[in-house]
Amino acid sequence: MNQDAAERLAARYARRAEPISLTPEELDFEHNPVTTSVPGVPVWAWIRFPGAAERVKGEACSWSSRAVQVLWEDAGLRRATWVWASAVTRRTNNSRKETLGDRTARDSV
Repeated sequence: MNQDAAERLAARYARRAEPISLTPEELDFEHNPVTTSVPGVPVWAWIRFPGAAERVKGEACSWSSRAVQVLWEDAGLRRATWVWASAVTRRTNNSRKETLGDRTARDSV
């Protein structure tokens, strides 16, 4: 694929429907306090779009007991999307799968 075709494809991809983030009502920060991590925790996350879902490589930068804010790259654009915690798993170099909740529970001990 030549450079012009790649740029057109990237532009079309960037214009597709926006990802669906959780609503303020679903996040309910008043009853679900948020933890923030700098740098973020490397994760795989399922991001919802109208009519589809995509598994992305990203970073969990903030989370509550119910939801995770994932920073990820979409056709060169840096995005932040809130998803349910069950849609996120930590990226590791070994084969053991570990959810973000497992990691934070272990690290807080």
